[in-house]
Amino acid sequence: MREKAACLISTTQNPVSLMPKSTTESPSSDLFNWTEPVIMFAWQIFIFLSLRNAIFHGYEDSESLLSSIANVTRPLFAYASPLVVTVFAAGYLLVFLLPAMGKSNRLLLDVLGFFLIARTVIGFLMLNLLIINPLSDNMLLLRQFLCFMPALILAWGWLYWRLDQGARRHGRQLLLFPEDCPNDIREPLSTFDYYYHSAMVAFIFELSEVEPLTKPMKVLFLLNAGMMLDLVGLVLTQAIGLAGTG
Repeated sequence: MREKAACLISTTQNPVSLMPKSTTESPSSDLFNWTEPVIMFAWQIFIFLSLRNAIFHGYEDSESLLSSIANVTRPLFAYASPLVVTVFAAGYLLVFLLPAMGKSNRLLLDVLGFFLIARTVIGFLMLNLLIINPLSDNMLLLRQFLCFMPALILAWGWLYWRLDQGARRHGRQLLLFPEDCPNDIREPLSTFDYYYHSAMVAFIFELSEVEPLTKPMKVLFLLNAGMMLDLVGLVLTQAIGLAGTG
């Protein structure tokens, strides 16, 4: 506790010195800093598979309202998918071209990131709707969970990183990591630590070593934990249902 308090005082007095260097707001010489675009590419793949799985296979052999809605959205999804791929391909191309032209690609990456967050929220809602719809495939919900969980981990990791790093560039701090006080056995804070924290929230239900320093960040922590518990509850509900019918 004393170490964390001392660390908080030092980061408040000099937050910029402890801030990991951004890989996206860099000069043109850092063109090959590709970490964030690669993360977004993987994020896009997982959320695409999740949405496609739900829309095309989640409401088959059902006469519910959700099935009727899915029947309408299937051709729209099939039509929009190539457009989304084209837009993202153009966006990724610009992500690397803009730094080469001496311009920042930060706004473009933010647009891509928040668009993916919107798609992730839609995927989360559709995953919850599957549990109230009769499923012809008993393994569908599990496949949906396996596709969506990586997307959700990447979404929260990117959001934590973007908000905290944006605040640190303006002399503030939203999250306090143990890595904010590096020593001989602890590495300095890096981008990886944000995604590591997001994964630990998903896989280990215990008090995190990362401390939110503002009320909005505390709310985000609660939402993150709530979404993860919701997904675990969905899978357990499906497992209990299969055991009961078996």
